[in-house]
Amino acid sequence: MMRILVTLLLALLHYSLPSVRALACGGCVDLDEINFQRTVERFPYALVKFDIAFPYGVKHEAFGAFSKAAHKATTDLLVATVGIKDYGELENKALGDRFKVDDKNFPEIFLFKGSIDDFIRLPSHMDITLDNLKAFVSSNTDLYIGRDGCIKDFDDGLKNYANIPDAEQAALIEIFEERLEKMKNPEQQKSAKFYLVYMRKIRELGYDFLEEETKRLLRLKAGKVAESKKDELLRKLNILEAFRVNKLTKEAPEKQEL
Repeated sequence: MMRILVTLLLALLHYSLPSVRALACGGCVDLDEINFQRTVERFPYALVKFDIAFPYGVKHEAFGAFSKAAHKATTDLLVATVGIKDYGELENKALGDRFKVDDKNFPEIFLFKGSIDDFIRLPSHMDITLDNLKAFVSSNTDLYIGRDGCIKDFDDGLKNYANIPDAEQAALIEIFEERLEKMKNPEQQKSAKFYLVYMRKIRELGYDFLEEETKRLLRLKAGKVAESKKDELLRKLNILEAFRVNKLTKEAPEKQEL
C-alpha cells in the first residue's frame, strides 16, 4: 500500500512540474477568448504564443527571454501567451481554431500588427529561439530588439568608429551626448552612458582598449558575482561589440612616456 502511495505522489509531482515552470515567462500577458481582441489591438504590434495550458521547455524559455528583451527595448510590442486546454471546458480552443492553430504542433507564434485580422505566422522552418524571434519581429516591423542593452541608432552610427579620424570621433561623441539628453527611458539612458564611456576610451587609447576591456569583463562575468551584476556585464559586452571592425586601418595613438 505504501509503495502505491509513493508511486502516486511521484506521478503527481512529475505532472505538476510543467505548471511550475510555466510561471517563468516574465512580462508575458495571459490572453483568453474574452480579452484577446481588446488587448492585442491596444498595441501597434503583438507577439502571441499559442501553446498548451502549462507550457515548459526550451521553446517556452526562449519566448520568455524574448519577452524580457522586448520590454527593455520598446513599449510598442505586446508579448502574450494563449494557453489552450484539450480537456475539461476546452479553454481557448475556439480561439486557437479561429487562427487555425495546429494543436499537434505547439507552440505556434503570431505577430499581429494593430489588428487581429492583420497577422503573420512564424514560419514553421524557423526554430523558436531568442535570436530567431528577434529577427522575425525586426524584419516584419519597424521595431528594433537587438542584443540586450544595445540601441539601434547608436549601433548604426558607430559603424567603423574605431577607424575614423579623431575629429570625427569627437563630433560623434557630441551628437550622442545630445541624444542622451533627450532620452526618457532609464534603461536606454544607462546604455547610452556606457556607449559614451567606450567612445571616449577608444578615442583616447585606440582599438586595443576594446580587446582589453572585453577580456576584463569576461573574467568578471565568469567569477562569483550577483545576477544583477552579470546582467550589467552582459550589457556592456554587447555594447562593446558595436565598436568591433572587420579590419583596423587606423594607427593606435602613441603612448606617452612617464
